[in-house]
Amino acid sequence: MTTNHDHPPLKRWLTIEDVEREYDFNNNTQARMRRFKQIPFSKVGKNIRYDRLELDQWLENNSIEVGA
Repeated sequence: MTTNHDHPPLKRWLTIEDVEREYDFNNNTQARMRRFKQIPFSKVGKNIRYDRLELDQWLENNSIEVGA
């Protein structure tokens, strides 16, 4: 079994900045989607966090089928 030591393991809980960088949803888009409860997130005090597993599942569930 080989392991890839070039990349650290992906962290599960993402900040607003992480989501902007990794998923290309800017801060304003995220804020709007949170306000209308369109995206899964957790909030502790003033800290917003996204669960990578929930975010990936949410993206899969909201995909649009494209006709061939």
